[in-house]
Amino acid sequence: MHPILFRVGGISLYSFGLMVALAYLFIIWISLIFAKREGIKAETILDLSVYVLFASFLGARLFYVFGQWDIYKDNLLEIIMIQRGGLVFLGGLISGLAAFFIYARIKHLSLLKLLDIASPGVVLGYAIGRIGCFLNGCCFGLPTHLPWGVTFPPGSLARYFLPDEPLHPTQLYSSFSMLLAFILLLLIYRNKKFEGQIFFWALVFYSVYRFTVEFFRFSPIHIWGLTPSQPVVVVLFFIGLSGLIYNWRFRRS
Repeated sequence: MHPILFRVGGISLYSFGLMVALAYLFIIWISLIFAKREGIKAETILDLSVYVLFASFLGARLFYVFGQWDIYKDNLLEIIMIQRGGLVFLGGLISGLAAFFIYARIKHLSLLKLLDIASPGVVLGYAIGRIGCFLNGCCFGLPTHLPWGVTFPPGSLARYFLPDEPLHPTQLYSSFSMLLAFILLLLIYRNKKFEGQIFFWALVFYSVYRFTVEFFRFSPIHIWGLTPSQPVVVVLFFIGLSGLIYNWRFRRS
């Protein structure tokens, strides 16, 4: 674990912040490639990226802070220290989708086309961001005796909650899973049949991965044996699956 890659004077470069920045750059770059294919101007994607970045970071941070309020209530300044970790992807996804919807309505653009353009980059960005989680020692797994279990060092959240225990590297499970999803989306995009196809497949891939990995990931809260994220991704799964089935039947009718 390397939460701080290096220090220069009084400035620290945090691995989590670096990986999130790299993820964002990859999202924009890949989205621009697919925007050209879809006939959308680069300026549109760059403008949209600013709004989505702000909305998704705000949503991701607020979801995390609300879930860890006991940590932040006595030190409110820590709320803005996102370079140290503490983002909930589902919160960012929901708020980011809201930004997509509002932008598409204002600009009179196809929402599903924009989501198709962004989905591969977001999936790859997610995979990159989870490497930052691994280096930061957050989003960790449950104890395991498997040979690839990781014992995180002092100073990490993993060590705070589960000291001196080898844990499932769920951050790497997440990264590998979404890298595979990214490759599959690229293959699907080559034969795209309808608007929304890539986005709906991305929802399905993400939901299946996330629901599965949550069984290996540490969570202090469980509802009926499930983590809070699992019911949410079940809903996302059925949204994605319904979109695919509806369009498949509609195109065949």
